[in-house]
Amino acid sequence: MKAITTIPLFIVIFILSSQLHAQGGLKGHIYNSQKEALSYAAIFVQETESGTTTNAEGYYELRLQPGDYQIVFQYLGYQSIVKKVSIGSTFKTIDITLKAEALNLQSVDVVGSSEDPAYTVMRKAIAKASYHRQQLDSYQVEIYMKGSGRLKDSPKLFENMIKKEGIDSTIAFTSESVSILKYQRPNTYEEEVISIYTRGNDNNTSPNSYIRGSFYEPKYGEAVSPLSPRAFGYYKFKHEGYFIDQGYGINKIRVIPRSRGEGVFEGVIYIVEDWWSIYSLSLKTYQLGFEIQIDQTYAPIESAAWLPVNQQFLIGGSIFGFNFEYLYLAAMSNYDITLNPELEATFEVIDETIEEVDINPIASEEDTTVKEKLETGKELTRKELRRLMREYEKAERKEQEEPEVVENSNFTIDSLARKRDSVYWQLIRPVPLTEQEVKGYQRADSIARVEAEEVDSLENIGVNKDGKFNFLSIIGGGSYKVKEGHYFAHSAIWDRFFFNPVEGFNLNADLSYAISKENRFAITLTPRYAFARKKLTGKGNIGYTFGEGLKKHHTQIEGGRYIHQYNADNPLSYLFNSYLNLFEVRNYIRLYEKDYIKLSHAHKIKENWIINANVEWADRQHLNNNTDWTIARGIDREYENNIFLNREYNYPIPSSERAFVVGLSLEARPWQRYRINNGVKEPINNSSPTIRLSYKQGIPNIGESLTDYSYAQFSYEHRFQLGIRGYLNLKTEAGKFLSNNYTGFADYRHFMGNRIFLISADPIGSYRLLPYYEYSTMDEFASMHVHYQFRKLAISRIPQVWLLGIKENVFVNYLATPMAKNYTEVGYSIDNIFRLFRIEAAVSFQDNKYMDWGIFFGISANIGGGVFTIE
Repeated sequence: MKAITTIPLFIVIFILSSQLHAQGGLKGHIYNSQKEALSYAAIFVQETESGTTTNAEGYYELRLQPGDYQIVFQYLGYQSIVKKVSIGSTFKTIDITLKAEALNLQSVDVVGSSEDPAYTVMRKAIAKASYHRQQLDSYQVEIYMKGSGRLKDSPKLFENMIKKEGIDSTIAFTSESVSILKYQRPNTYEEEVISIYTRGNDNNTSPNSYIRGSFYEPKYGEAVSPLSPRAFGYYKFKHEGYFIDQGYGINKIRVIPRSRGEGVFEGVIYIVEDWWSIYSLSLKTYQLGFEIQIDQTYAPIESAAWLPVNQQFLIGGSIFGFNFEYLYLAAMSNYDITLNPELEATFEVIDETIEEVDINPIASEEDTTVKEKLETGKELTRKELRRLMREYEKAERKEQEEPEVVENSNFTIDSLARKRDSVYWQLIRPVPLTEQEVKGYQRADSIARVEAEEVDSLENIGVNKDGKFNFLSIIGGGSYKVKEGHYFAHSAIWDRFFFNPVEGFNLNADLSYAISKENRFAITLTPRYAFARKKLTGKGNIGYTFGEGLKKHHTQIEGGRYIHQYNADNPLSYLFNSYLNLFEVRNYIRLYEKDYIKLSHAHKIKENWIINANVEWADRQHLNNNTDWTIARGIDREYENNIFLNREYNYPIPSSERAFVVGLSLEARPWQRYRINNGVKEPINNSSPTIRLSYKQGIPNIGESLTDYSYAQFSYEHRFQLGIRGYLNLKTEAGKFLSNNYTGFADYRHFMGNRIFLISADPIGSYRLLPYYEYSTMDEFASMHVHYQFRKLAISRIPQVWLLGIKENVFVNYLATPMAKNYTEVGYSIDNIFRLFRIEAAVSFQDNKYMDWGIFFGISANIGGGVFTIE
């Protein structure tokens, strides 16, 4: 196998070496007037429309075929220099000194207006943003990207440990890659990685989505673009000068957010006069308190479109006192563009708010193309241009086969991409390494070799090299590949060992065997042993998943004898309950045992329409406490009995009851939007509300069933952003028992109540002070949960606070049942403390009368999607 894989690689290197020996080029340094090196300055070759950048030390190398070239040297905030050079078969050394840009504040005047001239520049640029977005039918570009990450600072407690271990924080993460990116309007991307080198973990800081993004879009990443149609609601602009560069007039615009922080940018953007396109920019934004600095340099490609040739992304922040930064450099070269033929027209944009012009009427016939309309107008007002582009984009969406798909991307890695050696990288690398980077790469390679030698050849978690299970695998769980497509797994038991007064100490674990190929078949057994009852129970599950993509269906059968909470949503964590029992002698959990068999099926009509059906027979048995053991012997308190307290229930509780229940539900996300990644269609979170209709029927006399009721419920749930001001979560539900001859307590409509200061339930959809079962109903109910996360409220207005990623929330929870009446909670929380925790305060009312208050502690509401990610 080695001979087969090394021959192609040798040939590639040989060909590259032969070509490079015939090449000459340029090399040198780029400085400012003080002879300070300019890191990551752009070098652009006009004839080839490609280039490179300097490294961190201001040094560059540019390989070129023999010939005459015009080389552009650019750096943000400095005057560009264009040099004519003749290249032979050797390298020429040319050091460049760039002068700070000479700004002329008088070159842009708005006659008869006291308004800052930045506003008319930005109005025209915003009006033309949609045009720039649609200007290219397709393009192909080669991208060289280099990334590095390091620990800048750490708590004093860990500094000595880091030094003692000999850890070099300057090489925590390094990466290099060369890829070809292809784009086809309106939203299709194909990227092939030609070569890649990676050491360490990027911790989800990759800027790939930013590289594909555009500031001409209304949003760039998670922030409002300064070229968004809504920009004036979020930004103020200041004109800081005008200068001529390479024959183009350039406006320097200061971008000033009306409210600093997340969701907006601050910094400088340069706009090309008459083109109203981006020349370069240096903008900064924040996400969960992490700082993201973006620098981009553009160049005119084929004298038709300004496109980025150099991009830098600096991401920094701190977690638990560990201060880190990640730096990425992307050099774009060898553009091949195809203009959108429908938009190849010459016209002038007029700011009608300050300019009086005689504008030609735009043709409005239905069979007139956008190009003809643009050419007819010649001079277009901002509003006319934006209207034309809106109509054009709307017509384009109608013609798309899947208008709900916002992006279609395909990502592939060449089979040799990870096998390139140092010789290859020396030949292909467009940005030279610094001395520090060379040393860092050498050390990273040596560490990687050591780690590779220590990797278990079985590649299984929890398996020794001799193939035997060890003690840690039993405690921590593991997954094992039996053969191709066959897997065995068992859950950890350290987090399945609990205590309650009914069972005493109890232990359970999942044992599963799965066959996963085109479809998936899985068998899971869950034994459970209760020490106080001296009883072994358990359940089993057989599941089959089949179908394609997002239209997978799932059928399963489940049954056994097992312990359940009366509220199937488990409002009380078994772990928290164990703590309350053992250390505070408090018992809020209510359990019953169920012998049952259940058949269920989930069928996807479409990706966003799901029908769920299930049928269950069960023999439910009431349980009593079997132990009063506790660690807290000094507390004069006894465990509450395992009897739920409910205002509607007709006591006493039967020792046993049988039930036969049929359920049917429809779940829809009618406005769901998607991304397609490598042919897999993926839903975009929160792009549509979720609407559910459900129905349950208790049927008597089947297997001695006593249940005889019918129940219907409607729910609506959605999370959406209100501008950049914050996120609103709304969940509302209503249900009614249409008939009720007999309803077991397990069939009541229960609610996510709480009686403890530790919160484990989802903050949206749960109550903070509601008793667990007191207001459960067999009649009717209505509930609503409103949770609003502010961008800034009180303490989050302080920069030192929001830079820590801390959020403030307010929430209102409402419940109406025949007994709960108008139960209402109002609360406030400080979220994302240390990027992990939240503290809440809440007060409850019933029919506008005060009931209770409490302080609560839980996990951050932001953890669900990851602490930090760039999208």
